[in-house]
Amino acid sequence: MRASAIFCVFLTVGAFPSPSQQVQVVPDIAIAEAEYRDAQEASVHNDPNLEKDLFKADPEQIRRRIRRAASLSDDAMVKKGAYLDAIVLRLKDVRTRLGQSDNAKIPTAALRKDLEAQQGSTLDEEERLNGLLHDLPEGDEYLLVRRALEDELATLVNLQNNIALRIRSLDTIDKSQQAIQDSASGATLAQKLDDVIKLWGQEKDATIRQRTHWANLYTTMEQAVDKKDSSPAPQGAPRKGGGKEPHGQTTSVSPSGSSPASRGVPGLAGTWAYRSQPGAWTGYGEPEMVTLQLYEESGTLHGTYAARLPVRSGVHEIRLSLEGPPQPGNVVRLHWTSQVPAAEGEMEMKLSPDGRLLVERSQSGDAFIPRGMEVLLPQQSISDARP
Repeated sequence: MRASAIFCVFLTVGAFPSPSQQVQVVPDIAIAEAEYRDAQEASVHNDPNLEKDLFKADPEQIRRRIRRAASLSDDAMVKKGAYLDAIVLRLKDVRTRLGQSDNAKIPTAALRKDLEAQQGSTLDEEERLNGLLHDLPEGDEYLLVRRALEDELATLVNLQNNIALRIRSLDTIDKSQQAIQDSASGATLAQKLDDVIKLWGQEKDATIRQRTHWANLYTTMEQAVDKKDSSPAPQGAPRKGGGKEPHGQTTSVSPSGSSPASRGVPGLAGTWAYRSQPGAWTGYGEPEMVTLQLYEESGTLHGTYAARLPVRSGVHEIRLSLEGPPQPGNVVRLHWTSQVPAAEGEMEMKLSPDGRLLVERSQSGDAFIPRGMEVLLPQQSISDARP
């Protein structure tokens, strides 16, 4: 937060203000960001079992839960838009002020050094908490302590993600400034800063599309509940009061001998891959590559997870073997093992209604394999999206 405050103060005061300049009051980025992050947390953690309970719980209760989730999601998108508007407005003001000096530059190196120091401190604290959790004895008497440590660790992970995003923003600004120095085209500083402002404008446009997407998603969910609630019971289904099915019909059984609800998430098998896009990862840095292959054999889910994940010391090549039983609903939890280094842990996968797969390395028995999350797409979808 200290680096964020320095960055905000720098942008508020301006790089090289002149006596004739007037102070322009612009929205406080720190406050706008804090409101957005709080709204985002409230939306994400509001009702994690909503999709799982969609057709199981009381329809009227589900409708209220859907509307609550839709309201929180829309509030998060609105506050994200306000946060991005504040950034764009502040950068435009900086562009105007810096454009009056050919040598004006944002001190990205100093800001990055401060952020990296915070990042190192955060990672050290994460390692300390992981060690405490690892050494904590099993037993109900330690449950409250374990939960407190896990909550603190989750807060540190969120802070680490925010610091990583700020470092990436500084990298973008630094590249733009370097391009100005190296360019022989005579392009002005204002023109180069316009490129930075354009990037933030594109993020704002994406936020507007995301807001519409989430609104449509919750509307579709409520319509599905209405349709399910109003549709008659299938012919031959058991009556609420008991009794046999008409005409001696019996409930069909799948060829594997298990009901469809017990065979795991449909459409999970196949090849999934990561494609860079905003908000599609959490961790130390954006994955360079992730490929996930899953298949079901003899009633068990198997697979491999291969990735190149940025860490504090560089990039780690990760290759994991996955195995676990198929589970009902849209969430599957698999056990992974690694040969190099020898380690094991847990991985949770959640299939979204829009066809995306959220993969989270929720537990890791070795610091070489970091915890984090990626959003994966079916490999065919990625191929179709390429020009």
